[in-house]
Amino acid sequence: SQIYVAYRNGRVDQALSLGFLLCWIAGDLTNFVGCYLTNQLPIQIVTAIFYVNMDIVMISQFVYYKLKNQKMTKCKVFQ
Repeated sequence: SQIYVAYRNGRVDQALSLGFLLCWIAGDLTNFVGCYLTNQLPIQIVTAIFYVNMDIVMISQFVYYKLKNQKMTKCKVFQ
């Protein structure tokens, strides 16, 4: 739901920080590595991959909207 809300609002940086997202993906990556190295059930590995992919999408949204909103702010300043 965070991905959809960020898409609708066009603002991600008000709710989440980049540091938080990086900690989040670090935790999900270590979860995936742990699942892989300990030969967990396939559903656990698939779930870990899903969470890592969702983290990548959220970080991508953060960067995209951060850059987009900075450009819009600069355009408003020059007008």
